[in-house]
Amino acid sequence: MRAARAPEDSPDAALLPGRRGAAGAACAWLRREILAGRMRPGQTLSENEIAARLGVSRTPVREAIIRLESEGLLSVRPQVGTVVAPIDVEEVADGQFLREAIECRSARLAAGRVRPADVRDLKANLRDQGRAVARHDQARFLALDDRMHRHIVAMAGRPNVWRAVEDVKAQLDRVRVLSLEDPSWLAMILAQHEAIVHDVLAGDGDAAAKTMEAHLRSVFASIDTIAAREPDYFRGAPVASRSGAPPVRQRSSTTPAGRNP
Repeated sequence: MRAARAPEDSPDAALLPGRRGAAGAACAWLRREILAGRMRPGQTLSENEIAARLGVSRTPVREAIIRLESEGLLSVRPQVGTVVAPIDVEEVADGQFLREAIECRSARLAAGRVRPADVRDLKANLRDQGRAVARHDQARFLALDDRMHRHIVAMAGRPNVWRAVEDVKAQLDRVRVLSLEDPSWLAMILAQHEAIVHDVLAGDGDAAAKTMEAHLRSVFASIDTIAAREPDYFRGAPVASRSGAPPVRQRSSTTPAGRNP
């Protein structure tokens, strides 16, 4: 059955073709605000205020909320309303797991494929990161951070693989944003980036992979630090360990059908 069309004389008829675009724009804006940390975990959102801010009706805002709830970024609670969802620790661990698998191998391969343009671009990126740290410009630093990692994956000969990283790092990015509010953490991440680039450009694949691994695992220590200050920001068990190793999800004790214990 076809969906009923709005009557031609309906006040919203002229806006109907743009509704999907309005919902997409609202979704993109809300996602950006959440991932940038401008909307904090537990913060209550007003559909009316968002609609007024974006200059749209509440309908596309509701559609955006539904979409972001499915992504785990928003939560609709009875008697409360729409709130920014806490950071899902399991999803952070999943994203880190994939990044480690892809990027450690990429760093190893990239070290054997260095071109003069890579030397120029990566060194320029690090200089720009240093300027961003000096200005404590988190947004600029994060953009350069992603560009550096993406460049190393491309050096490995698999530029399209970065799309897989983008698909799983939303919750991970939320932790990154919160951790970089600490100037000392910002400086530490820059030092890690400098070490990674040094090893890659030196052609030492083993060292580059190990340096990348340590860098990507630092997210677990940052969760502990943030959770000590804001425990309600997270959903799930603590994940860091003294060894810095990523957590392992507990398996169900139920034996799958058709298998012997």
